[in-house]
Amino acid sequence: MKYKIITVIAMLLILAQPSGLFSAGLGAGASSSGVKHLAMKLPEYEEAVLDNGLRIFIIETEEVSLVSFRLLIPNGSAAEPAGQGGLASITASLCMKGAAGMSAEEISEAVEGIGGELDVGATHDYTVFTGSFISRDLSAGLDLLAKVVLSPDFSEDEIEREKRIVEASIQGIKEDPYDLASREFHRILGCGHPYGEPQDGTLESVSGITRKEVKKFYVRNYRPNGAIMAIVGDVNTERALRAVMKSFEGWERGPEGAAKVESLEMGRCPGRKVVVIDKPGATQSQIRIGNISAGRNTPDFFPLVVANGVLGGGFTSRLMDEIRVNRGLSYGARSRLSQYRSGGFFGVVTFTKNETLRETIDVAFAELEKIRDTEVGEEELRKSEKYISGLFPFELETNSDLARWMTNLAFYGLTPDFIEGYRERVSVVSSEDVQRVARKYFWVEDCRILVLTDYEKTKDQIEGLGPVTVVKVDEVE
Repeated sequence: MKYKIITVIAMLLILAQPSGLFSAGLGAGASSSGVKHLAMKLPEYEEAVLDNGLRIFIIETEEVSLVSFRLLIPNGSAAEPAGQGGLASITASLCMKGAAGMSAEEISEAVEGIGGELDVGATHDYTVFTGSFISRDLSAGLDLLAKVVLSPDFSEDEIEREKRIVEASIQGIKEDPYDLASREFHRILGCGHPYGEPQDGTLESVSGITRKEVKKFYVRNYRPNGAIMAIVGDVNTERALRAVMKSFEGWERGPEGAAKVESLEMGRCPGRKVVVIDKPGATQSQIRIGNISAGRNTPDFFPLVVANGVLGGGFTSRLMDEIRVNRGLSYGARSRLSQYRSGGFFGVVTFTKNETLRETIDVAFAELEKIRDTEVGEEELRKSEKYISGLFPFELETNSDLARWMTNLAFYGLTPDFIEGYRERVSVVSSEDVQRVARKYFWVEDCRILVLTDYEKTKDQIEGLGPVTVVKVDEVE
Protein backbone atom coordinates (compact mmCIF):
# COMPACT_ATOMS: atom_id res chain seq x y z
CA MET A 1 0.00 0.00 0.00
CA LYS A 2 1.19 3.49 -0.81
CA TYR A 3 0.62 6.82 0.81
CA LYS A 4 0.90 10.41 -0.25
CA ILE A 5 2.14 13.21 1.99
CA ILE A 6 -0.41 16.00 1.69
CA THR A 7 1.23 18.74 3.69
CA VAL A 8 3.73 19.45 6.40
CA ILE A 9 3.07 22.40 8.67
CA ALA A 10 5.71 23.53 11.14
CA MET A 11 4.37 25.60 13.98
CA LEU A 12 6.00 26.91 17.12
CA LEU A 13 3.99 26.25 20.24
CA ILE A 14 3.98 29.27 22.47
CA LEU A 15 1.64 28.22 25.21
CA ALA A 16 2.98 27.13 28.57
CA GLN A 17 1.61 23.78 29.76
CA PRO A 18 2.57 21.42 32.56
CA SER A 19 2.91 18.49 30.17
CA GLY A 20 5.93 20.08 28.50
CA LEU A 21 4.27 20.08 25.08
CA PHE A 22 4.23 23.86 25.02
CA SER A 23 6.55 26.82 25.52
CA ALA A 24 5.49 30.25 26.73
CA GLY A 25 5.19 33.53 24.91
CA LEU A 26 2.86 36.44 24.24
CA GLY A 27 0.93 36.67 21.02
CA ALA A 28 0.84 39.87 19.03
CA GLY A 29 -2.92 40.18 19.15
CA ALA A 30 -4.77 42.17 21.76
CA SER A 31 -8.38 42.01 22.80
CA SER A 32 -10.71 44.97 22.67
CA SER A 33 -10.00 45.41 26.37
CA GLY A 34 -6.32 46.01 25.57
CA VAL A 35 -5.07 42.81 27.25
CA LYS A 36 -2.66 40.67 25.25
CA HIS A 37 -3.43 36.98 24.97
CA LEU A 38 -1.17 33.98 24.90
CA ALA A 39 -1.06 32.70 21.34
CA MET A 40 -1.86 29.06 20.69
CA LYS A 41 -0.64 26.92 17.83
CA LEU A 42 -0.55 23.26 17.09
CA PRO A 43 2.83 21.56 17.07
CA GLU A 44 4.53 20.55 13.85
CA TYR A 45 2.64 17.71 12.20
CA GLU A 46 2.50 15.71 9.02
CA GLU A 47 -0.56 14.58 7.13
CA ALA A 48 -0.75 11.61 4.78
CA VAL A 49 -3.49 9.75 2.92
CA LEU A 50 -3.21 6.05 2.17
CA ASP A 51 -4.36 4.59 -1.13
CA ASN A 52 -7.53 3.33 0.52
CA GLY A 53 -8.48 6.83 1.65
CA LEU A 54 -7.45 6.64 5.30
CA ARG A 55 -6.28 10.09 6.37
CA ILE A 56 -3.46 10.19 8.92
CA PHE A 57 -2.00 12.93 11.11
CA ILE A 58 1.24 12.41 13.03
CA ILE A 59 2.70 14.63 15.74
CA GLU A 60 6.10 13.80 17.20
CA THR A 61 6.68 14.59 20.87
CA GLU A 62 9.52 13.42 23.09
CA GLU A 63 8.48 14.29 26.64
CA VAL A 64 7.48 10.74 27.63
CA SER A 65 7.94 7.39 25.89
CA LEU A 66 4.25 7.02 25.14
CA VAL A 67 2.17 7.28 22.01
CA SER A 68 -1.57 7.86 21.72
CA PHE A 69 -3.70 7.20 18.70
CA ARG A 70 -7.27 7.90 17.75
CA LEU A 71 -9.18 6.45 14.80
CA LEU A 72 -12.38 8.27 13.87
CA ILE A 73 -14.89 6.54 11.60
CA PRO A 74 -17.32 9.18 10.29
CA ASN A 75 -20.57 7.43 11.11
CA GLY A 76 -22.33 7.10 14.45
CA SER A 77 -25.86 6.73 15.71
CA ALA A 78 -27.20 9.29 13.22
CA ALA A 79 -26.41 6.72 10.50
CA GLU A 80 -28.62 4.04 12.04
CA PRO A 81 -31.60 2.83 9.99
CA ALA A 82 -34.98 3.86 11.38
CA GLY A 83 -36.11 1.68 14.26
CA GLN A 84 -32.61 0.34 14.99
CA GLY A 85 -31.58 2.69 17.77
CA GLY A 86 -28.52 1.49 19.66
CA LEU A 87 -27.05 -0.30 16.63
CA ALA A 88 -24.04 2.01 16.28
CA SER A 89 -22.95 1.74 19.91
CA ILE A 90 -23.56 -2.01 20.03
CA THR A 91 -21.57 -2.55 16.83
CA ALA A 92 -18.70 -0.46 18.18
CA SER A 93 -18.62 -2.29 21.50
CA LEU A 94 -18.74 -5.70 19.80
CA CYS A 95 -15.53 -4.92 17.92
CA MET A 96 -13.75 -5.32 21.25
CA LYS A 97 -15.70 -8.46 22.20
CA GLY A 98 -14.05 -10.80 19.71
CA ALA A 99 -11.99 -10.27 16.58
CA ALA A 100 -9.62 -12.18 14.28
CA GLY A 101 -10.22 -15.34 16.28
CA MET A 102 -9.41 -13.66 19.62
CA SER A 103 -12.01 -13.63 22.38
CA ALA A 104 -12.85 -10.52 24.39
CA GLU A 105 -10.65 -11.82 27.21
CA GLU A 106 -7.75 -12.49 24.87
CA ILE A 107 -7.99 -9.01 23.36
CA SER A 108 -8.01 -7.47 26.82
CA GLU A 109 -5.06 -9.60 27.95
CA ALA A 110 -3.07 -8.74 24.82
CA VAL A 111 -3.60 -5.01 25.40
CA GLU A 112 -2.78 -5.20 29.10
CA GLY A 113 0.19 -7.48 28.37
CA ILE A 114 2.04 -4.61 26.72
CA GLY A 115 0.85 -2.03 29.22
CA GLY A 116 -1.55 -0.36 26.83
CA GLU A 117 -5.09 0.89 26.62
CA LEU A 118 -7.65 0.37 23.84
CA ASP A 119 -11.24 1.56 23.85
CA VAL A 120 -14.13 2.35 21.52
CA GLY A 121 -17.33 4.38 21.61
CA ALA A 122 -19.94 5.85 19.30
CA THR A 123 -21.41 9.37 19.28
CA HIS A 124 -24.19 10.76 17.11
CA ASP A 125 -21.68 11.86 14.46
CA TYR A 126 -18.93 9.25 14.54
CA THR A 127 -17.42 6.10 16.03
CA VAL A 128 -13.98 6.44 17.60
CA PHE A 129 -11.28 3.98 18.68
CA THR A 130 -8.69 5.32 21.10
CA GLY A 131 -5.48 3.78 22.36
CA SER A 132 -2.27 4.48 24.24
CA PHE A 133 0.89 2.36 24.31
CA ILE A 134 4.56 2.60 25.19
CA SER A 135 6.37 3.94 22.15
CA ARG A 136 8.29 0.74 21.43
CA ASP A 137 4.96 -1.13 21.25
CA LEU A 138 3.30 1.14 18.69
CA SER A 139 3.33 -1.53 15.98
CA ALA A 140 1.86 -4.11 18.33
CA GLY A 141 -0.80 -1.63 19.44
CA LEU A 142 -1.73 -0.79 15.85
CA ASP A 143 -1.93 -4.48 15.03
CA LEU A 144 -4.43 -4.97 17.85
CA LEU A 145 -6.37 -1.94 16.69
CA ALA A 146 -6.46 -3.32 13.15
CA LYS A 147 -7.76 -6.67 14.37
CA VAL A 148 -10.74 -5.17 16.20
CA VAL A 149 -11.52 -2.68 13.41
CA LEU A 150 -11.02 -4.94 10.38
CA SER A 151 -11.95 -8.39 11.64
CA PRO A 152 -14.65 -8.33 14.35
CA ASP A 153 -16.33 -11.70 14.87
CA PHE A 154 -19.81 -10.50 15.92
CA SER A 155 -20.59 -13.83 17.57
CA GLU A 156 -24.20 -14.51 18.45
CA ASP A 157 -23.31 -15.04 22.11
CA GLU A 158 -21.52 -11.69 22.39
CA ILE A 159 -24.32 -9.89 20.58
CA GLU A 160 -26.91 -11.23 23.00
CA ARG A 161 -24.67 -10.46 25.98
CA GLU A 162 -24.11 -6.90 24.77
CA LYS A 163 -27.84 -6.38 24.20
CA ARG A 164 -28.55 -7.43 27.79
CA ILE A 165 -25.94 -4.93 29.04
CA VAL A 166 -27.46 -2.10 27.00
CA GLU A 167 -31.01 -3.00 28.06
CA ALA A 168 -29.94 -2.93 31.72
CA SER A 169 -28.40 0.50 31.15
CA ILE A 170 -31.60 1.79 29.55
CA GLN A 171 -33.61 0.50 32.49
CA GLY A 172 -31.16 2.10 34.90
CA ILE A 173 -31.66 5.55 33.39
CA LYS A 174 -35.22 5.54 34.70
CA GLU A 175 -33.77 5.49 38.20
CA ASP A 176 -31.67 8.58 37.51
CA PRO A 177 -33.95 11.63 37.18
CA TYR A 178 -31.17 13.89 35.89
CA ASP A 179 -30.09 11.60 33.06
CA LEU A 180 -33.64 10.65 32.17
CA ALA A 181 -34.76 14.28 31.94
CA SER A 182 -31.75 15.21 29.79
CA ARG A 183 -32.26 12.28 27.45
CA GLU A 184 -35.97 12.90 26.98
CA PHE A 185 -35.44 16.64 26.54
CA HIS A 186 -33.25 16.05 23.49
CA ARG A 187 -35.75 13.52 22.18
CA ILE A 188 -38.55 16.08 22.44
CA LEU A 189 -36.48 18.78 20.74
CA GLY A 190 -35.38 16.41 17.99
CA CYS A 191 -38.94 15.54 17.01
CA GLY A 192 -37.75 12.30 15.44
CA HIS A 193 -34.41 13.60 14.11
CA PRO A 194 -31.48 11.20 14.72
CA TYR A 195 -29.73 13.74 16.96
CA GLY A 196 -32.64 13.65 19.35
CA GLU A 197 -32.77 9.88 19.66
CA PRO A 198 -30.94 8.18 22.54
CA GLN A 199 -27.64 6.68 21.45
CA ASP A 200 -28.35 3.52 23.44
CA GLY A 201 -31.67 3.11 21.66
CA THR A 202 -34.82 1.88 23.39
CA LEU A 203 -35.71 -1.47 24.90
CA GLU A 204 -37.77 -2.25 21.81
CA SER A 205 -35.11 -1.22 19.27
CA VAL A 206 -32.28 -3.01 21.07
CA SER A 207 -34.24 -6.23 21.48
CA GLY A 208 -34.78 -6.36 17.73
CA ILE A 209 -31.11 -6.01 16.74
CA THR A 210 -29.74 -9.14 15.08
CA ARG A 211 -26.33 -10.29 13.87
CA LYS A 212 -27.44 -9.61 10.30
CA GLU A 213 -28.15 -5.97 11.10
CA VAL A 214 -24.89 -5.55 13.02
CA LYS A 215 -22.86 -6.93 10.10
CA LYS A 216 -24.77 -4.81 7.59
CA PHE A 217 -24.12 -1.64 9.62
CA TYR A 218 -20.46 -2.57 9.97
CA VAL A 219 -19.92 -3.30 6.27
CA ARG A 220 -21.66 -0.08 5.24
CA ASN A 221 -19.92 2.25 7.69
CA TYR A 222 -16.53 0.88 8.76
CA ARG A 223 -14.57 2.00 5.72
CA PRO A 224 -11.19 3.78 5.41
CA ASN A 225 -12.40 6.43 2.97
CA GLY A 226 -13.55 9.20 5.24
CA ALA A 227 -11.82 7.71 8.30
CA ILE A 228 -9.24 9.82 10.14
CA MET A 229 -6.36 8.65 12.33
CA ALA A 230 -4.10 10.72 14.56
CA ILE A 231 -0.90 9.40 16.16
CA VAL A 232 0.77 11.59 18.78
CA GLY A 233 3.79 10.86 20.92
CA ASP A 234 7.39 9.73 21.04
CA VAL A 235 7.43 8.25 17.57
CA ASN A 236 9.19 8.69 14.25
CA THR A 237 6.82 9.78 11.47
CA GLU A 238 8.13 7.43 8.81
CA ARG A 239 8.12 4.48 11.19
CA ALA A 240 4.59 5.28 12.27
CA LEU A 241 3.38 5.49 8.66
CA ARG A 242 4.98 2.15 7.83
CA ALA A 243 3.31 0.60 10.89
CA VAL A 244 -0.10 1.95 9.86
CA MET A 245 0.35 0.71 6.29
CA LYS A 246 1.34 -2.75 7.51
CA SER A 247 -1.57 -3.04 9.92
CA PHE A 248 -4.29 -1.57 7.71
CA GLU A 249 -3.28 -2.74 4.24
CA GLY A 250 -6.27 -5.09 4.17
CA TRP A 251 -8.84 -2.39 4.89
CA GLU A 252 -10.78 -2.02 1.66
CA ARG A 253 -12.27 1.21 0.43
CA GLY A 254 -16.06 1.34 0.48
CA PRO A 255 -18.60 3.15 -1.66
CA GLU A 256 -19.40 5.80 0.94
CA GLY A 257 -17.75 8.05 3.47
CA ALA A 258 -19.80 9.91 6.07
CA ALA A 259 -23.54 9.26 6.07
CA LYS A 260 -25.77 12.07 4.91
CA VAL A 261 -27.70 13.40 7.91
CA GLU A 262 -30.66 15.71 7.41
CA SER A 263 -30.03 19.17 8.84
CA LEU A 264 -31.70 19.85 12.16
CA GLU A 265 -33.45 23.08 11.24
CA MET A 266 -33.92 25.89 13.71
CA GLY A 267 -37.54 26.77 14.43
CA ARG A 268 -38.45 23.10 14.38
CA CYS A 269 -40.26 23.45 17.72
CA PRO A 270 -42.35 26.65 17.51
CA GLY A 271 -44.56 27.83 20.35
CA ARG A 272 -44.14 27.17 24.05
CA LYS A 273 -45.13 23.66 25.12
CA VAL A 274 -44.63 21.68 28.31
CA VAL A 275 -43.91 17.97 28.69
CA VAL A 276 -44.21 16.49 32.17
CA ILE A 277 -42.67 13.16 33.08
CA ASP A 278 -44.75 12.20 36.07
CA LYS A 279 -42.81 10.35 38.74
CA PRO A 280 -45.00 9.91 41.83
CA GLY A 281 -43.03 10.27 45.04
CA ALA A 282 -40.32 12.48 43.54
CA THR A 283 -39.36 15.23 45.98
CA GLN A 284 -37.31 17.20 43.47
CA SER A 285 -38.20 18.47 40.02
CA GLN A 286 -35.82 18.31 37.07
CA ILE A 287 -36.20 21.27 34.69
CA ARG A 288 -35.09 21.63 31.07
CA ILE A 289 -35.88 24.64 28.82
CA GLY A 290 -34.66 25.10 25.25
CA ASN A 291 -35.01 24.61 21.52
CA ILE A 292 -33.09 23.82 18.33
CA SER A 293 -29.76 25.65 18.07
CA ALA A 294 -26.82 25.83 15.68
CA GLY A 295 -24.48 23.03 14.61
CA ARG A 296 -20.76 22.71 15.19
CA ASN A 297 -19.71 24.72 12.13
CA THR A 298 -21.96 27.73 12.63
CA PRO A 299 -20.38 31.14 11.87
CA ASP A 300 -21.84 32.17 15.24
CA PHE A 301 -19.71 29.64 17.13
CA PHE A 302 -17.63 32.08 19.18
CA PRO A 303 -20.43 34.56 19.99
CA LEU A 304 -22.54 31.57 21.04
CA VAL A 305 -19.80 30.23 23.31
CA VAL A 306 -19.48 33.60 25.02
CA ALA A 307 -23.24 34.18 25.27
CA ASN A 308 -23.69 30.74 26.78
CA GLY A 309 -20.83 31.45 29.17
CA VAL A 310 -22.50 34.63 30.41
CA LEU A 311 -25.89 32.98 30.77
CA GLY A 312 -25.06 29.63 32.29
CA GLY A 313 -21.74 28.21 31.13
CA GLY A 314 -19.79 28.46 34.36
CA PHE A 315 -19.90 28.76 38.15
CA THR A 316 -20.07 32.57 37.98
CA SER A 317 -22.76 32.70 35.30
CA ARG A 318 -26.08 34.50 35.64
CA LEU A 319 -28.16 31.35 36.06
CA MET A 320 -25.86 30.03 38.76
CA ASP A 321 -25.80 33.37 40.57
CA GLU A 322 -29.54 33.98 40.48
CA ILE A 323 -30.84 30.44 41.00
CA ARG A 324 -28.24 29.06 43.38
CA VAL A 325 -26.37 31.91 45.05
CA ASN A 326 -28.99 34.63 45.40
CA ARG A 327 -32.15 32.54 45.88
CA GLY A 328 -30.92 29.13 47.03
CA LEU A 329 -33.34 27.34 44.73
CA SER A 330 -30.90 24.71 43.52
CA TYR A 331 -27.36 23.43 43.90
CA GLY A 332 -26.75 24.00 40.21
CA ALA A 333 -28.11 25.76 37.13
CA ARG A 334 -26.47 25.69 33.72
CA SER A 335 -27.12 26.40 30.07
CA ARG A 336 -25.67 24.04 27.49
CA LEU A 337 -24.96 23.88 23.79
CA SER A 338 -25.05 20.42 22.21
CA GLN A 339 -23.54 20.86 18.76
CA TYR A 340 -23.20 18.27 16.03
CA ARG A 341 -22.27 18.21 12.36
CA SER A 342 -25.79 18.92 11.06
CA GLY A 343 -27.38 20.88 13.89
CA GLY A 344 -27.63 21.22 17.63
CA PHE A 345 -29.64 22.01 20.75
CA PHE A 346 -29.63 24.72 23.39
CA GLY A 347 -31.01 24.13 26.86
CA VAL A 348 -31.21 25.44 30.41
CA VAL A 349 -30.58 22.64 32.91
CA THR A 350 -31.47 22.81 36.59
CA PHE A 351 -33.47 21.16 39.38
CA THR A 352 -35.19 22.24 42.57
CA LYS A 353 -37.47 20.99 45.32
CA ASN A 354 -41.08 20.60 44.23
CA GLU A 355 -42.26 23.59 46.25
CA THR A 356 -40.11 26.02 44.26
CA LEU A 357 -40.62 24.56 40.77
CA ARG A 358 -42.46 27.53 39.27
CA GLU A 359 -40.20 30.11 40.90
CA THR A 360 -37.16 28.40 39.42
CA ILE A 361 -38.71 28.26 35.95
CA ASP A 362 -39.72 31.92 36.16
CA VAL A 363 -36.20 32.95 37.18
CA ALA A 364 -34.72 30.97 34.27
CA PHE A 365 -37.06 32.69 31.82
CA ALA A 366 -36.23 36.07 33.35
CA GLU A 367 -32.54 35.47 32.69
CA LEU A 368 -33.25 34.36 29.14
CA GLU A 369 -35.24 37.53 28.53
CA LYS A 370 -32.56 39.69 30.15
CA ILE A 371 -29.72 38.45 27.94
CA ARG A 372 -31.93 38.89 24.88
CA ASP A 373 -33.23 42.36 25.76
CA THR A 374 -30.25 44.07 27.43
CA GLU A 375 -26.64 44.25 26.30
CA VAL A 376 -24.11 42.63 28.62
CA GLY A 377 -21.95 45.09 30.52
CA GLU A 378 -18.28 45.35 29.58
CA GLU A 379 -16.96 44.06 32.91
CA GLU A 380 -19.22 41.01 32.94
CA LEU A 381 -18.43 40.27 29.30
CA ARG A 382 -14.67 40.38 29.78
CA LYS A 383 -14.90 38.26 32.90
CA SER A 384 -16.72 35.55 30.97
CA GLU A 385 -14.30 35.77 28.04
CA LYS A 386 -11.28 35.42 30.31
CA TYR A 387 -12.86 32.40 31.99
CA ILE A 388 -13.49 30.69 28.65
CA SER A 389 -10.04 31.57 27.30
CA GLY A 390 -8.37 30.39 30.47
CA LEU A 391 -9.97 26.96 30.33
CA PHE A 392 -9.23 26.26 26.68
CA PRO A 393 -5.49 25.45 27.03
CA PHE A 394 -6.35 22.53 29.30
CA GLU A 395 -7.95 20.86 26.30
CA LEU A 396 -4.50 20.57 24.70
CA GLU A 397 -2.44 19.21 27.56
CA THR A 398 -1.80 15.60 26.62
CA ASN A 399 -1.01 13.43 23.61
CA SER A 400 -4.55 12.08 23.62
CA ASP A 401 -5.92 15.64 23.72
CA LEU A 402 -3.92 16.52 20.63
CA ALA A 403 -5.03 13.35 18.86
CA ARG A 404 -8.64 14.19 19.64
CA TRP A 405 -8.28 17.72 18.28
CA MET A 406 -6.53 16.58 15.10
CA THR A 407 -9.28 14.12 14.21
CA ASN A 408 -12.08 16.49 15.19
CA LEU A 409 -10.66 19.41 13.20
CA ALA A 410 -10.48 17.19 10.13
CA PHE A 411 -13.92 15.66 10.67
CA TYR A 412 -15.68 19.00 11.05
CA GLY A 413 -13.70 20.59 8.22
CA LEU A 414 -11.88 23.08 10.46
CA THR A 415 -8.36 24.38 9.98
CA PRO A 416 -5.58 24.72 12.58
CA ASP A 417 -6.55 28.39 12.76
CA PHE A 418 -9.55 27.33 14.84
CA ILE A 419 -7.18 26.48 17.70
CA GLU A 420 -4.59 29.17 16.99
CA GLY A 421 -7.21 31.91 16.95
CA TYR A 422 -9.55 30.49 19.59
CA ARG A 423 -8.68 32.79 22.47
CA GLU A 424 -8.41 35.86 20.28
CA ARG A 425 -11.80 35.20 18.71
CA VAL A 426 -13.33 34.78 22.13
CA SER A 427 -11.78 38.06 23.30
CA VAL A 428 -13.24 40.14 20.46
CA VAL A 429 -16.85 39.05 20.92
CA SER A 430 -18.81 42.19 21.71
CA SER A 431 -21.90 42.89 23.77
CA GLU A 432 -23.77 43.42 20.51
CA ASP A 433 -22.65 39.97 19.33
CA VAL A 434 -23.90 38.36 22.53
CA GLN A 435 -27.29 40.02 22.30
CA ARG A 436 -27.61 39.16 18.61
CA VAL A 437 -27.03 35.42 19.09
CA ALA A 438 -29.13 35.36 22.27
CA ARG A 439 -32.07 36.70 20.30
CA LYS A 440 -31.37 34.22 17.53
CA TYR A 441 -30.88 31.06 19.58
CA PHE A 442 -32.11 31.55 23.18
CA TRP A 443 -35.87 31.40 22.68
CA VAL A 444 -38.42 32.39 25.28
CA GLU A 445 -41.79 32.04 23.58
CA ASP A 446 -40.72 29.36 21.09
CA CYS A 447 -39.32 26.63 23.32
CA ARG A 448 -39.93 23.33 24.99
CA ILE A 449 -40.13 22.91 28.74
CA LEU A 450 -39.56 19.46 30.20
CA VAL A 451 -40.26 18.84 33.86
CA LEU A 452 -39.69 15.53 35.63
CA THR A 453 -41.71 15.79 38.81
CA ASP A 454 -44.51 14.44 40.99
CA TYR A 455 -47.24 15.98 38.85
CA GLU A 456 -49.98 15.65 41.43
CA LYS A 457 -47.97 17.85 43.79
CA THR A 458 -46.79 20.41 41.25
CA LYS A 459 -49.47 20.69 38.57
CA ASP A 460 -50.79 23.98 39.98
CA GLN A 461 -47.34 25.52 39.44
CA ILE A 462 -47.15 24.30 35.85
CA GLU A 463 -50.43 25.89 34.80
CA GLY A 464 -50.03 28.88 32.49
CA LEU A 465 -46.65 27.87 31.07
CA GLY A 466 -48.22 26.46 27.90
CA PRO A 467 -50.07 23.37 26.67
CA VAL A 468 -49.12 20.42 28.88
CA THR A 469 -48.53 16.79 27.91
CA VAL A 470 -48.15 14.35 30.80
CA VAL A 471 -46.29 11.06 30.43
CA LYS A 472 -45.99 8.51 33.24
CA VAL A 473 -42.36 7.64 33.96
CA ASP A 474 -43.14 3.94 33.46
CA GLU A 475 -44.38 4.71 29.94
CA VAL A 476 -41.10 6.30 28.84
CA GLU A 477 -39.35 3.93 26.45
